Amino acid sequence: MFEKFYEEYAPKEQEVLVLIQKVWGASASCDGWCMTAGTLGMVFCADGRTEIGEGTLQWPVTDKERNSTKGWNRFQAGQICRIKVRKMLDECAKGRNNHFWCVTELLEKSTSCPQLEAVWAEYIKPVVIEDEMLGSLTLNRDFRLFEGTISWADSQVSLFLDIDPENKSTWTRARNAAKKLLADRETWDKSMREFAARKFTSLANDWQAGDEEHQNDTPITEESFARRISLSELTITAGGSFTAYFDDDDLFWGHAVEICGTLKKGVTRADIVG
Repeated sequence: MFEKFYEEYAPKEQEVLVLIQKVWGASASCDGWCMTAGTLGMVFCADGRTEIGEGTLQWPVTDKERNSTKGWNRFQAGQICRIKVRKMLDECAKGRNNHFWCVTELLEKSTSCPQLEAVWAEYIKPVVIEDEMLGSLTLNRDFRLFEGTISWADSQVSLFLDIDPENKSTWTRARNAAKKLLADRETWDKSMREFAARKFTSLANDWQAGDEEHQNDTPITEESFARRISLSELTITAGGSFTAYFDDDDLFWGHAVEICGTLKKGVTRADIVG
């Protein structure tokens, strides 16, 4: 069983100590499910070689095993364990940023390793940036974001900076992109609302016509649509792309209006999500 899964990995097994970042999820495969966990470092038992940095562990499970100690509950964040692994073949790893390994055996569920313990202590250390315009930004390493709150159109909005936790230049570039957008927030707010209104006002009227409670209400205009939606969340990348989520004021029965764009090109896309 799982022969097709293991075809992507070299046959040679290696024994390692590994620091678990988090179990990220399960994806369907032809043989069952493929579990995925992030790692923050490995020590190779054969020669003591140490690799510090993000990596990925994968292992196959049946549908029955997915929610057991062989699946979601096999590893925990901060756990240092001894396992046997096989490295993903180069031709299968093309285009992937992290080092990929498959787990073939769990030898020790918990073990001691000063090098990896130091990595975990640094990883969980709080990182907070105080910015004059953006306020307090707290690093969430698991989701590769800085999180904060900003004022926007007389309300408080969640702000997320999409960054690489290990590359501080992305921290600076994402902050600068956010500040550039916020410096002209009134123009951006108007542009996003009008873009969504042009695309979705007709659809909003269709939804209203299908709602017995509101089908006789006054028709929704582009102006009233733009007024009713309100920004709740804004994500900005180091490259200057942004994604904004607007509350729909029940125009679409509680779904969010997602608006995307870049600082250079302006608003480029809008969707109904959630």
